[in-house]
Amino acid sequence: MGDLAEEYALRARTDSSSVAAKWYLRQICASTVPVMRIRLARAVWLTTFGVALRAYLVLGAAQLAIGWALPTSYGPTYDPLGLVISFPVIVLIGYFAERSRRRAATVLAAMMLLAVTALTLFTTEDAPLWFRVAAFVVGPVAALVGSALSRVRLSRR
Repeated sequence: MGDLAEEYALRARTDSSSVAAKWYLRQICASTVPVMRIRLARAVWLTTFGVALRAYLVLGAAQLAIGWALPTSYGPTYDPLGLVISFPVIVLIGYFAERSRRRAATVLAAMMLLAVTALTLFTTEDAPLWFRVAAFVVGPVAALVGSALSRVRLSRR
């Protein structure tokens, strides 16, 4: 940008200011797309979000499998066993997400918290209070535990 400003000042002295302004505007427009491409390529947050999103999709598949494996009656069930089984599964998913990309498990925990909040606010399902509280705590905490475990280094003997 500094080079463009210097070149603009030189052109404004030799040409008219409107010609220099048109040149400056063309240069800005021509460089916007390449600069944005470079910024997106260097954007670590985009990669982190991508890893967290994949982990969230794997988590959804795991939750479906857990729900399918547990015996249920007709209608929604609020089984504490499902939460107990989900915790280590989410820890593992958070662990591998964090190993793939730093802070991905933290983003995963935030995504889970947002999803539970949205489900609580915008659904008419009448879940028991203990289940709602557990849903707010179990998933995000498990993802953060997975993140912490990924940073633990085993001592070499």
